[in-house]
Amino acid sequence: MSKIDELLKNEKVEWKKLSEIATLTGAGVDKKKKWGESPIKLLNYMDVYKNQYINSNIPEMYVTAPDNKIKNCNIECGDIFVTPSSETTDDIFRTAVATEDVLNTVYSYHIMRIRLKTKSFITSCYLNYLFQSETFRRDLYKRVFGNTRKTIAKSEIEQIEIPIPSIEVQEKIVKTLDNFTNYVTELQDELQARIKQYEYYREKLLDFKK
Repeated sequence: MSKIDELLKNEKVEWKKLSEIATLTGAGVDKKKKWGESPIKLLNYMDVYKNQYINSNIPEMYVTAPDNKIKNCNIECGDIFVTPSSETTDDIFRTAVATEDVLNTVYSYHIMRIRLKTKSFITSCYLNYLFQSETFRRDLYKRVFGNTRKTIAKSEIEQIEIPIPSIEVQEKIVKTLDNFTNYVTELQDELQARIKQYEYYREKLLDFKK
């Protein structure tokens, strides 16, 4: 049982299809630069894959896009971005949530945007964690198709049912999991530092100069 499944275990929830609470959009911007279009920053697949939260400092790639794409593929605080395909099933549907309005930036056609119909940053953060839960991913994996590359269709994502607790419970869960994630990250950083220290002293001790 994942951490969020454990936290939800005894809570009262309302089950809703994702399409009831959010709008999913794909058809983002490609990685090309075309004459006559406006320059714009691009949130791409790896930006989402590698990060839990998205802010203005993360997108670095510049492309061009027509005005209608710049308007329709914008990034607002609370938007959740999803990787709908990957080489393996386990790697599919990695998500990241925007912590601010990311201005002068659009999202790539390789990812999807989930925008809540009733905006709530806490709910966005809660969903961001929920999408990595065992319960959600069991349902998700049943809907994945493809051989060499695994994919899930927008229409299938919209049909997945989501447990929605009270906003107070959502806030408690997000705070708990943020603290847990930060703790794990600190442990991983410390481990990497110790590995580098070990490798340094190992080389020193085994450096037998003639």
